[in-house]
Amino acid sequence: MSPNELLWADSEVYHRRFEKSAVALIAVHRALSADRQLCEGIDEFLHLYEWVACADPNHFTQVWRDPGAYFWTRRAVHFLASCRGEPLGTVEREYCAEVRANSPVEALAHHLGEFKRFALALGIIGGKDISFSEPYEASLPLAIPGTPLVIMGDTHATIVGFSHGSLEVLNPRRLLPISDKGSTGNGLRIEACPTISCDDVNVFLNPATFHLPGLGIPGAWTHLPLSFQFEHAGLVTEALAAIRMYQPWTFSHLAAGLHTIGLKPHDELLFNVTASELPGSFVCSVPTDPYLLASSFIHEFHHNTLFGLEEQGPFFEAGGQDEQDEIEGENHYSPWVATLRPLHGILHAVYVFLPVFRFWNAIARDISLDETRHAFAREQLARIPVQLQIGINQLRRHAKLTPFGSMLLDAMTAESARFQEETRMMGVTLKTPVIGIAASGAFQPLMRKGKHVTVGETLLEHLEASDVYGECAEEKGLLARAMNH
Repeated sequence: MSPNELLWADSEVYHRRFEKSAVALIAVHRALSADRQLCEGIDEFLHLYEWVACADPNHFTQVWRDPGAYFWTRRAVHFLASCRGEPLGTVEREYCAEVRANSPVEALAHHLGEFKRFALALGIIGGKDISFSEPYEASLPLAIPGTPLVIMGDTHATIVGFSHGSLEVLNPRRLLPISDKGSTGNGLRIEACPTISCDDVNVFLNPATFHLPGLGIPGAWTHLPLSFQFEHAGLVTEALAAIRMYQPWTFSHLAAGLHTIGLKPHDELLFNVTASELPGSFVCSVPTDPYLLASSFIHEFHHNTLFGLEEQGPFFEAGGQDEQDEIEGENHYSPWVATLRPLHGILHAVYVFLPVFRFWNAIARDISLDETRHAFAREQLARIPVQLQIGINQLRRHAKLTPFGSMLLDAMTAESARFQEETRMMGVTLKTPVIGIAASGAFQPLMRKGKHVTVGETLLEHLEASDVYGECAEEKGLLARAMNH
């Protein structure tokens, strides 16, 4: 398969991650079967595993495609390794802190208890009763994998099983019918998140999916009421329709790999988030314009794609502390954010902004759209190729890439060069006005002292403010000269 096919055409990359997760589940079962004294909860996990293994294959696939299934197996594998002397990873350390586990053994015992959510999901989907030997102390909100159902409440629910269409819960003991959505029973209720369908794309709008320890996603986002998701469901449908029209090949990938989106309001913490540990999902701030939302969807979904490609081979050479800095060390200038970033993050940014450019390029060429939207699209066409080139230069200067990583970067570099030529042919320059977005959602030129602010000015200002180590002095000079012509 050619580099371009790997980067843009291989929709099997999403399926392979879920297959890998299912294989990892089998490996966890075998490891625990061979060491039943390692921690508490192993016997019940083994019992539930056998129950899950006997489920209808279609029901199992529905559950195991949920992003949380991949998260569960990754943590189980890593905690098992840590019980045998391997160091805890970043996510595992955060996980231990959140669940107050003092050791990998304690963390593994807690995590095995979380497998009950998948058994519960299979019981609900298949209409089969299931009971737990030890109650499942579920942190709320709890997204039921593979379904739109969410258990809502204050903090925790003590669940002992599923019987005759109802959850069996304790404190006090009672039944909570899953068909009775929205009704409250002693502080607990079951709700259903919106399910958006646009041709072959089907996606849950469910922030509770991201309520998992160790991810680092703010709890305020995961606890958002589902009413916020319903309020913006129509905008999501419009955004997906825009992707279908202006970037149909990405739309086909969404059908293969997108599962869940968590919508959130704009805030000062982060704009959008894609977690490598939750394939097929992302958190996205909601703009007022469907085309802006479509651009964000394209951006975030391609982070998912690149995470999947990385499982086929590392992008960076193994090299101890240097390798760790490339992935986690925020040491280098990035033209997309105000803070320094790891090289891994810069590589991701280069990749995801290539399809974002294509999207706005298609918008700019659609003569049926209004002039303000064209003006915003042309701003993106002026800005993105320069950012791509700076990002590529940063990787060439500082990254120690594997042959696989170099091959993909070469393909991205060639595509970026084509974009630069396209914008030149279209007459798009660095003197293109910046188009801002008012609180009302209207597009409007950004003005300063009665003059239009240009793309070149903002790129140069970003470099001057954020390139604290002077890594991009050459690009800074080129920008300054280009603005003076």
